[in-house]
Order: sequence, then structure tokens, then C-alpha cells
Amino acid sequence: MSEIKQGNTTAAQMSEIRNILAKVRLDGRTRLTEQEGKMVLACAGVGITQEELATSEDEALALCKKIGYPVVLKIASPDILHKTEAGGVKVGLSDAEAVRRAYAEILASAKKYDSKARIDGVLVQEMVTGGVETILGVANRPPFGPVVAFGLGGVFVELMKDVTFRIAPVDEAGATAMLGEIKGAAMLDGYRGGPAVNKAELAKIVARLSRLAVDLNEEIEELDINPLVLTEKRIVALDALITLKSEGTKTRVYPAPKNDIRAVLEPRSIAVIGASTDPTKTGHVLLKNILVNGFPGKVYAINPTAKEILGVKAYPNILAVPDDIDMVFFLLPGKWVPTLFEDCKKKGVKAAVIISAGFAEVGDEGRKVQQDLQEVIRESGVRCLGPNSIGFINMSHKLMGSFILFENWLDGPISLAAQSGIFAGAVADELMSKSVQRIGIGQSVIFGNKIDLDESDFVEWAWKNPKSKVIAIHMESMNNPRRFLSLANKVKKDKPIIVLKPGRTAAGAIASASHTGSMAADETLVDHSLRQYGVTRAYDLEEFVEFMKAFSFQPFPKGKRVGIVTFSGANGVMSSDELAEHGFDLAEFSETSKERMKKFLPEWQPAKNPLDLWASLGAGNRLTHEEGILSVLADENVDAVLVVLLALANADFDGIREIYERARKEFPDKPVYTVILGGPIKGRWIKEIDGLNMPVFDTTRIAVKALAAARQYVVQRDEVQPDPILPVSGG
Repeated sequence: MSEIKQGNTTAAQMSEIRNILAKVRLDGRTRLTEQEGKMVLACAGVGITQEELATSEDEALALCKKIGYPVVLKIASPDILHKTEAGGVKVGLSDAEAVRRAYAEILASAKKYDSKARIDGVLVQEMVTGGVETILGVANRPPFGPVVAFGLGGVFVELMKDVTFRIAPVDEAGATAMLGEIKGAAMLDGYRGGPAVNKAELAKIVARLSRLAVDLNEEIEELDINPLVLTEKRIVALDALITLKSEGTKTRVYPAPKNDIRAVLEPRSIAVIGASTDPTKTGHVLLKNILVNGFPGKVYAINPTAKEILGVKAYPNILAVPDDIDMVFFLLPGKWVPTLFEDCKKKGVKAAVIISAGFAEVGDEGRKVQQDLQEVIRESGVRCLGPNSIGFINMSHKLMGSFILFENWLDGPISLAAQSGIFAGAVADELMSKSVQRIGIGQSVIFGNKIDLDESDFVEWAWKNPKSKVIAIHMESMNNPRRFLSLANKVKKDKPIIVLKPGRTAAGAIASASHTGSMAADETLVDHSLRQYGVTRAYDLEEFVEFMKAFSFQPFPKGKRVGIVTFSGANGVMSSDELAEHGFDLAEFSETSKERMKKFLPEWQPAKNPLDLWASLGAGNRLTHEEGILSVLADENVDAVLVVLLALANADFDGIREIYERARKEFPDKPVYTVILGGPIKGRWIKEIDGLNMPVFDTTRIAVKALAAARQYVVQRDEVQPDPILPVSGG
């Protein structure tokens, strides 16, 4: 093993690795011995200990002289994976007598532990002391595929869970970021006299191992190095465990779909299967929604008994319609959908929206029906939204394809997709019913159980939609995380993506499964992967809505220097704390700004950040508000402004809209986030500034969170990660 070159993984070394794995499979095993695992690591450019296999005491003693004392002895057996548990490890052996005694004890303990185990011999290994113990590994974690993990070893990983993750592959920049994310990052820099490790070389190893996991995705299930010891002079793996995937796990390849999501969202003709004459039925409400909102295409009602519904001629079935049909809505009970879908195939329908429920969300029986329907859909190439969906809205096509009746929907730059109908139901109704601070949503799509179309299809469509400026998604599951993340990697340069992903706890995951038939994904990997690829994550509904508002209303901050304008010293302190906790700096006002501020500040008050203006109201309420806000906005050292207003009688004035209009006009590229505290006057002020796209928040906490999300998007917008798409073999 010592003759294997340790460097970048060349084609020759990859070939050698594959040969090692093939020999293990021929031996009927899926787990490599430690020696085999280290041979793989050496080929991949990871430093390993000097070690050789001994099959007798005399061989062991000869190897000790060659390697040099002290040494470690380990049992070599493909059947004994937990060597320490089996009494198969002896460390710190410093002379021949200790080696002879340890050799005999190891063999005896191993046979006692597992009398049937195959014993290949005893591994003689150099003793490595000192340094920092870390863990490094890659593992297949469905539905994410290969994931790389790095952390400090020993009690740090056991008690503090000091580990960070990335979707593989990562490049050296991403690997370097991982090293800085762990809680014990200071240990790598020589903490309290410890060795400062070569982090550049360590990052190369992490990146190299992550690439190996991708290249051997269909071979390796898990590769664990524990510990990987870091010293001043070397990085060396002391132990390695590699597990191979079981045979027969290749992914089935389906025919490419004939149409993309545009077949659903941009149809020229629609049929409503299950249209009803009863105004209380969803089949009536959905048809009415389509008609009254001005859909310009042809609409057909499918009802076996009616002659006409809402002025639209009704047909007994879809095959009776004389014209071509692009898309259909299914509103009948779920058990009828597979049969009726066959009629849609015969008719040449391109897309379907299955409103019907009764599929995976109801349990095993419904899941079987859904799987059967999914097979039909995949083979046909018809694109499908749902089942268990309430439909969608596409304002650019005047298509209100939902069974929730909306009469005051506000078009706008946000493209919203959700797995749950609540977002095009109660939440949308609340947002659209607001009299102020309304956010415009151009598209609202509900995926339901995601039998076909999912969040990735939507992101790709919204990315190419010129009217879409912000993409917002609620997801209870991720159908294909790597496709989604691959798209996010490209889309974020042009448009931010905000994701609300519930199911963070075991209870939430169970509730999600019963709601939309979703399978839970590892919450830690969800969080790390979204951050890795620059997706903004909202952790609750308030954040989701407020992030959408902030991102669609205001420009993004170009830096992290914030100026605070406040009429409350207490709120200035709280704002300062919250900004610091989210990585912002309090801007240092320029001398020009300070001179401007002195004109309305009391003589005793310094012009500093936060700018507390309550004592300045004597100079005039209008003047203080206007000059206070504009002087901070105009400062060249300020990247964003947080305004905290007190809407009280003794601070009231006329003209707040003019102030914000001026701020918007004179400083269009600098964000202004406002918090207003108060009673009736607050309502009037918000109403007066409405329509200027100036976001108003209820608390400084949520305002700072929104600003931090906007800033993080800017930081990651141009950071392109390695593409996570994995090659898939046929089957």
C-alpha cells in the first residue's frame, strides 16, 4: 500500500479504486476492510498511516522494525467491523515483547467475539500522536444522494454535534467554508498552543473526497474516516470504513415528458371534468373563476347530465368535445381519475390538474392508486399538477384556475408555489384582503401530492418569466433535491428564491406525510443544502410573507452598514443588538452627514448612530422626520436604513407620504425598512405611504430578519457552486 501514489485522483487511480471495489464484490462483501479502505483513500489523495498486514508474530515483529516503534496492532477481518468492541485493537506498543503479547491477545479476542469470522491476519500500523482529531466522510442520504460531512472528532462530535454538511461535490472554496462553520473552528488555527493545521490542504482533501463520492455514486454507500488527524506537517487517516451499495439499486429511466409546465400554466383551451350546476360545488366555483376572470381561450364543461353550465355548453365526456383540448381539470372522486385519464390520452390532452383527493395523503391504499396513476402519467408524457391540489392562478394569462373564489387578486412580481392549498386559499385571501401593504402575486401554483410537476419545474418556468422578480415556494417535501438545487445555483443570479420548508421536527414530518403524502427529508441536510446553493429559507409563515414583501418592494443592500433612525432610544438599542446578531455593522456617519444633523439636533446631542430624534421634535415634527431620514439615507457610509417611527399625537404631522416619495426618488438603490409603533395615527401613516413600495414591519426583529435575508442573498448571488446533478445509469 505504501507504494500507491497519494495525490489527485487520476484516471489510473480511479481505475485502481474500481478494481478494489470489484474484488470486494467478487468476495461477496459490501464492506471493505480497513486496509482496503485505506488503499482507496490513498488513491484518492488522502494521507494514510504506514501499515502492512502480518500473518504471524514473526512477520509482525519484522514490520515493527520496518515501520518503527511505537506501533498499533489491529485485527484484519472482513467480518469484524467494530474492532475495538471485539478487543481487536492494541495501541502504544513500544517493544517486541509488547507486540508478541498483543498479537496473541488480539487473535484470541477476535475468535471469542466471532468464532466464524474470517481472520486475514493483524495489521501493523504506525502510532500517530498529537494533532487535532477530526471526522470526514461521505454518505448516500436519500433523496439527496452523496453528502459530505466534516467536524471535530471525539467528544466534539459525540456531545456537541460539531459537524457541518454539504451536498457533494464541493469545490475548494466550499470546503474552506465548511472548515470555518464548525463550532470548534479555532482548533484548526492553533488554539491554546495547539498545532495550526494546513487548512488549504485539508480543503483540497474534502473537495477531492466529495468528488470521489459523486464519481462513485452508484458504488459507494458510505465512506467514513474517523479519525482524520491533523498535525502541523501532515493530514492522516487513522481508520476508514467503506460500505458499498447493494446490487440492483439503479434508477429506472422514464421517457422524457412531451410538454413542460407551460402546458398547465399557459393553455389555450380548457375542459373542466366534473363541472357542476350546483353553485356550492367546487366544479361550479372553478368553472366560474375561469370564466369571470377573462380567460381568453376556449372552455368546455364536462358533465354527463347537464346541457349547459354558466352559459357554457356541457359534454357528457371529453371524447365528445369536437375540438382540441390542451388542459383538463379533474374534480371527480380520485378513484375515477385513472380511467378518465385514458380518455385524455386518446384526446391528445397535453396537461391535467387533478383537484381530486384520496391518494397518497390517505394512506397505503391511496398511495397504491397514486403510484399506478403515476406510471400512466409518466408513460404518456402528459404533464400533471396534483393530485390533492386546489389549482393555480396565472394572472399574465388571465387564468384563475382555482376553486377558491377571489374577486380582488393583485397581480405583481412574485411567483408563488406551494404544496398546500392554504397558500392559495386562506393565506392568499388574507393577503389580498389587506387594505395596505399588499403584495402582488403574478402566479400561485398548488402542487398537492406532486405526482408529476414539482418545485423544480416551477422554478425553471418562473426563471424564464420576465414578469417574475421573486420566486417563493412552500414545500413539505423535495421530489428531486439535486435538480432543484442545480436550478437554484443558476436562477439566484437573476432572481431570489425564498423557501418555507416546514416539517423540521419529527411531529411536523408525520403531519406532513398525512397531509400531502410527503416523505420526510433530513432537516439538517435541507437546511445546509438550501444555504449552500443560495436559497433564502423562511422558518415560519411570518418570515415567508415578510421576506416576499421586502424582496419585491425594495432594492437589495449593497453592503452591511446600516443607519438607524429612531424616535425611541430603547428601540435604537434593540435594533443595534438585532443588527449585530445578524452580522450587520452600525454605519459610522460621515462628517458631511453630521454637519447636516447638527442643524436640527439639540446642542447637547451628538450626531451618532443610532440617530435618536425624539428630543429634536422641537425643531418641527415634519422637519425632524424628513431631515432625519434623508440625512442618513444620503450618507455615503450607509448601505441600508432602518427607521423606527413612533406614531403618537405629539409626533404627528402632515406630509409623511411626501417624505417617503422623496426618499424613494432621490435614493432608489438604497433600501429603507420601516417599523411604526402606535395606534390610530400608525394606521393613517401606513395608509398614506401605501403604494410607494416602502415595506412597513410590526417589529424591529422581523424587519432586521428580512434585511438580513436580503443581504445574504446579495452575498451569495454570484457564488456558483459545483453542479449537483448526478449521472443516472439506465435500467
